[in-house]
Amino acid sequence: MQRGRKLALDTILDDWLGPTLALVKCEECAAPALLHLVSWRGNGLAERIYAIRLVAPKTRNTYLANINRDYCDLTRKASETEAFIGACSQSARLVLVTSLDMIVEASSTALFNPPVMDWQEVKTETYDDWMKFLIR
Repeated sequence: MQRGRKLALDTILDDWLGPTLALVKCEECAAPALLHLVSWRGNGLAERIYAIRLVAPKTRNTYLANINRDYCDLTRKASETEAFIGACSQSARLVLVTSLDMIVEASSTALFNPPVMDWQEVKTETYDDWMKFLIR
């Protein structure tokens, strides 16, 4: 999560002109994490602040196995995703990403617990409030 590092996308769970909720891996140690949108702005909403929450590899693997099974219950994927989010770390670091290449431009040293929400509910007016915690 250091500046200049690329976040390796593992599985995109939701997308709007780029990932809004995704599983990522550290490109150095391959540790899995949940990436979710906190705020955004700019042309094409390209400047995005994400929260990154660590997740145990076993939890990630179980989640992916569960959502990739065939099942009749159409609400199951949403339930599995909600359970997965609850199993992730409650502490998150913030990162600024300004391109589809998912390169970290800035990150926080402090830990936060912003809510995981649908991208449609994200408040863009909070962008500057979150930016003050990021170190370039």
